[in-house]
Amino acid sequence: MKQARNIAAQVKDADLVADRRAHIASAAARVFRAKGFHNATIRDVAIAAGLSQGSLYNYVRSKDDILYLVHQDLTAGYAADVEQAIAGIAEPRARLRAALAAFTHAMAERHADIALIYQETHALGDESRRAVLAQTNGFIQRFEQLIADARAAGMALPGAGRLAADIVTFLPVMLALRRWRLRDGLPRDAAEAELVGFLLRGLGIEDTDV
Repeated sequence: MKQARNIAAQVKDADLVADRRAHIASAAARVFRAKGFHNATIRDVAIAAGLSQGSLYNYVRSKDDILYLVHQDLTAGYAADVEQAIAGIAEPRARLRAALAAFTHAMAERHADIALIYQETHALGDESRRAVLAQTNGFIQRFEQLIADARAAGMALPGAGRLAADIVTFLPVMLALRRWRLRDGLPRDAAEAELVGFLLRGLGIEDTDV
């Protein structure tokens, strides 16, 4: 997933910039989870990233840039998880099931970062927020395509209405946002399996079909 918003860098080596920004995003996520976005400083992020504050400014210019990179890195990560899970799977319903399972697992696995971005999205500037929403929209459209592929193959998906892609990419987020309630119930793998089964049945697919 390509970065949707341009962030000025003083370093010309594109590969180095990409590598350092991924490192900064990872460090910033840890800092923001611990302190909250508003309480954290750029200096805090620089220390966590093992950089001087001056060096950090070679790759980003503001806390908004950093928070945007955290969003972008997380979205790119779970989108890559989905693509890796469906690579080599030809049967459309099996591809859809694998995509749902991968996304659901990512929401449980990355629960702390998911909770962070849901809490702090409001802190993004207008341009960054538009870019984040565009990235999220692209991810939802990927599921629209997976559903459309199944229909094109002649498969009946009676529950796949206009909101189907939005529903199946939203409900798994509960594993992160409702973790406070769910973590003491089912084991995580059982919760993931139950949610994937629920989503499949909602689309009109039984596990015996895939």
